[in-house]
Amino acid sequence: MRINWLLILAIIPVSLSAAPKLDINQFIGDTLIIPLPVDSIPVSSALRLQITDDRPLSDRILGIQQTKKWKYIPIDQYLLLNQSLDKTMTKYLQRDSIDFNGNLYLKNLTLWYDSKPAFHKGRKLNCYTILEDSTGRVVSDWMWEEILKPKKKQKDEEIIAALMDRWLRKQVNAISECSFHPQIYPYLYRRQLLNWWDLIMIADGLIINAHLTLDFPPDQQKSWIRGSPGIYYRHSKNHESIAIGGMDQLWYARINEHFVWRLDTALRFGFNNFESSKYEHLDFWNIFMLNYGTSLTVEYRPVYLKGLFGGIGLYAGINLLPTVIKLVEPGILVTAGVVLP
Repeated sequence: MRINWLLILAIIPVSLSAAPKLDINQFIGDTLIIPLPVDSIPVSSALRLQITDDRPLSDRILGIQQTKKWKYIPIDQYLLLNQSLDKTMTKYLQRDSIDFNGNLYLKNLTLWYDSKPAFHKGRKLNCYTILEDSTGRVVSDWMWEEILKPKKKQKDEEIIAALMDRWLRKQVNAISECSFHPQIYPYLYRRQLLNWWDLIMIADGLIINAHLTLDFPPDQQKSWIRGSPGIYYRHSKNHESIAIGGMDQLWYARINEHFVWRLDTALRFGFNNFESSKYEHLDFWNIFMLNYGTSLTVEYRPVYLKGLFGGIGLYAGINLLPTVIKLVEPGILVTAGVVLP
């Protein structure tokens, strides 16, 4: 039987025109409403502290995250408040009867998931605000950093709402208690580039541990936690080792305006290369490198630093592989790096 292709081609446009039209927004966009405890409170016009939202994404939008439509199609999802952020902040202020006369500027708000710190990963909020008095004089700024680990089966809107509520309550309390920072952050608030090199001198050689990372400035915090992938290279008289991508866990504590403590721990996996004249035969597992290293360092890193920093500390390593070297390996550590806001 012959197929009448002309008839089929004539029917197809009619069928397509009769089919229901699909909204392209169903495929490329979605929204997630973030509820907050003050949503039902009416906005008061008597508040003397004005709120100015200077973020690139203003009004109700808190940010954009990626999700999946029908479990497979990746789309952008807009995080929305029930009201604009400046009105929401006003409700928190009037609920606590804040009587400050001036203007609070919301300069930056970033909601994201930080997976780098293995023991401190979770949903994160980074925010920058500036407070002016009634004469226009800058009284204080705040670099906020909040993190919450999601509970099992906890919805995205619940964890984001908890982060927002925690930050907004802290911001209101800081204004109420006049907890101000006289030294203002002098750079554009964004993720800063941090690159540093640890040189570790051991008994039979040296170790180089290099890092490059982007993260928000922590200068107003007394302590903070970071995670950073690195490149580890060990050179000794009879063998060398390399590991790429090992995730260092970093605990920082500020000593004063000029110095910080840094505690660094890392479990690394890599490969070894041996001097053939020294080792005629090795068991195959010695090809692999597996060790745990920790160091404690004092660094010269002033508050709001831009440029070079350095420090000195102690190192201790436990070498599980290769088995032909010492199990415990102490060393002296010297570090140098650069901060680029």
